Amino acid sequence: MTGGVWVVSYVLLWVAVLFLSVVVVALLRQVGVLHARLQPLGVHPAGEGPEQGAEAPPVPAVAYGDAAATLVTFTSPTCSVCRELSPSLRALEEQYGDVKLVEVSMGDDTRAVFSAFGVRSTPYLVAVGRDGVVRGKGVANSLEQVEVLLEEALASA
Repeated sequence: MTGGVWVVSYVLLWVAVLFLSVVVVALLRQVGVLHARLQPLGVHPAGEGPEQGAEAPPVPAVAYGDAAATLVTFTSPTCSVCRELSPSLRALEEQYGDVKLVEVSMGDDTRAVFSAFGVRSTPYLVAVGRDGVVRGKGVANSLEQVEVLLEEALASA
């Protein structure tokens, strides 16, 4: 009788191993689906800023036409996301080569620029093509979102 108990336990063990193998394969598939759903999304327009496809506001602090795209970033000294993104944005400027980064930090002397662009929240980005036309805009909370905005702006230029 003792030998029969061992045989039954081995059979149950192998059934459990096979069942768990199927569960692991199913979970791996779900991780792939989840990864595809969590691809970086574009920036969130937030209902503010200049109209896409319209002429960018002429602002003396921002010169368009020097590069294929000018990325105007609106930041605030109290914005933690802005502080985290700033070094990465500088690296993107070097990485893309023909992209110019203009950072406008909220202050008394920059209120006119914020107002001209119609921006109220930070970090807000406006991508302007060489021709001075707004190619993309929105609130970006991650470097991936900024890259998506830049790619779209460069593709439409």
